[in-house]
Amino acid sequence: MSLYQFLKFVHVFAAIIAVGFNFSYIVWLVKGKMEKEHLVFALKGIKLMDDRVANPCYGLALITGFVMVYIGEYNILSVSWILYPIILFSIMGILAFGFYSPTLKKQIKVLEELGIDFPEYKSIEKKQTIIGVILFVLAVAVVGNMVIKP
Repeated sequence: MSLYQFLKFVHVFAAIIAVGFNFSYIVWLVKGKMEKEHLVFALKGIKLMDDRVANPCYGLALITGFVMVYIGEYNILSVSWILYPIILFSIMGILAFGFYSPTLKKQIKVLEELGIDFPEYKSIEKKQTIIGVILFVLAVAVVGNMVIKP
């Protein structure tokens, strides 16, 4: 196995884990809403998985991707199936670290202090849902571009 093949395996495996964990957030949220007494637990679980698993795996996928570009001597600007995912990934990073993570932290705090029925919580939950959907769509678009290579 060459270094490139090893990096490709790590890259794909990290992407599978990251996107898979993100997809699992839907299950956690639905379960938390069905059993409201467990919603704080579900949100804290999402925060833990996001901080300790999904985001590090996205970082690993980014690093291995750039190393493969270097080893494979690709010109990022002329290979659309590399360039567009990098742009989408950059947008994801801005949304995730600038909005999703801080909003999730605030959502947990407001839920613990006020509860699920307060307007402030409902507003944060709506914002978080929109950001989460956008992030997931972007992640799927990145994977799609990397697999299909249009």
